[in-house]
Amino acid sequence: MKKHKKPLNRSITIGCVLFIIVLCILLSLANPVLYQNYVFQDYRDYISDLLLYTLDHIDGDDLKVCIETGRESEKYKESLLFMDDLMDHVDDIHYLYSVLPLNTDETGNVMSVLSAERYYDRYVDTEGNLYLGWISDDEFDTETVAKFFDIMKSDEIVYFQETTEWGTDYTGAIPIRDSQGNAVAVLAIDIDISFLSGMIREYAIVNSLIVVVAGIVFISIFLLWSKRNITAPIRSLEESAVGFVDHSHGQRSVEALSFDAPEIRNDNEIKSLSDAIVMMTEDMRDYVTDIISAEKKAENMQQLANRDALTGIRNKTAYDGEIERVRESIQAGDTELGLAMIDLNFLKKLNDTYGHDKGNIAIKKLCRLVCVTFSHSPVFRIGGDEFVVILRGSDYEHYDELADAFNKELEAMSSDTSLDPWEKVSAAIGAAFYDPAVDEDIDSLLRRADAVMYERKKEMKATRED
Repeated sequence: MKKHKKPLNRSITIGCVLFIIVLCILLSLANPVLYQNYVFQDYRDYISDLLLYTLDHIDGDDLKVCIETGRESEKYKESLLFMDDLMDHVDDIHYLYSVLPLNTDETGNVMSVLSAERYYDRYVDTEGNLYLGWISDDEFDTETVAKFFDIMKSDEIVYFQETTEWGTDYTGAIPIRDSQGNAVAVLAIDIDISFLSGMIREYAIVNSLIVVVAGIVFISIFLLWSKRNITAPIRSLEESAVGFVDHSHGQRSVEALSFDAPEIRNDNEIKSLSDAIVMMTEDMRDYVTDIISAEKKAENMQQLANRDALTGIRNKTAYDGEIERVRESIQAGDTELGLAMIDLNFLKKLNDTYGHDKGNIAIKKLCRLVCVTFSHSPVFRIGGDEFVVILRGSDYEHYDELADAFNKELEAMSSDTSLDPWEKVSAAIGAAFYDPAVDEDIDSLLRRADAVMYERKKEMKATRED
């Protein structure tokens, strides 16, 4: 048998070692960068949601009048109350505020418009509270104020980092505009990221160590595995093929034209190649069977991807796809639909007091009630405590009766002394129905439904406090 100048075993060893070395270097360099980009993208998405949610609760025209007169209107107070409530419920917000840049001088360069405070700071330790018309002394440097002026001219959210004596914040800001499109002030959210640089550095070190160790282990295991599963079987197959050529060359006997297949114990591609020389048609049937099996697995995986693991109903992924189909149906003229938003109350308190398993019981119990009430419409769980119902057919036509029954069932639970606290489900429901004269698209309808639900939540909260 011919002796090769470049044996396959040596080529695999050299190639594997070089590949793993290069891969380790690339992963050690790229992973921290990718991780940092991922973290900041996550912060940007998070800040964007909070900004847009807050912006929906601020009337630009009313705020403009408040800035000009220096007087707080009722809408101004409602906006401030909403922002305070958001601060109380979202722990990682450092600052939530609205300012009006005045000039780029060292002092007196920014006027406070709206400044959210947590309950303790608002009503107990009020020394540092900022009010409408307060002029900054030196809290904002000229570079930050210049950014605020640029943001006033922008139509998009602007993100930037800011390091102060209190730490490092990642800030997102957007202009507040009146009905004429004129910028009234800047709305900004600061998220504390002081811990982030240390975390990324630690991640880079740990990641590099893991990559190096994994690379060494992988090389060792792969070389042992390749010898057993690749090079040794291929050598046996080569010997059989060469033997076949030697004893069959020039033969006229059919019996002599036989291939003595080597014994290959590993069920892989090399064994398939050996078997294919003897039984090609059987291998083809096996391949077709494998393809069909793979397609069925892929279909099952797609169905699982659209299901919420806790409740079994359709999840946010399925909701996004359904919303796109609804958007297309609206464009085609089918506007008989509504959206109902349901939000579970006090989930955080349940989790903190009784544990997440009891919170999950409350989520599932609410889910069952929603599905039973709106049995003719698709129900989606789009967040930890949020459900959406796309109202169609009889649910669309009889929503008021169904919502009334839904609320009565919740009231019955709350007064049932035999139930545990986590079984006394409390939730707010709100709905909106598509109106071509009001809604530009499905997003407008969703915002209106969310606003109605939020008003219901405020009413329930006020009633509970009374």
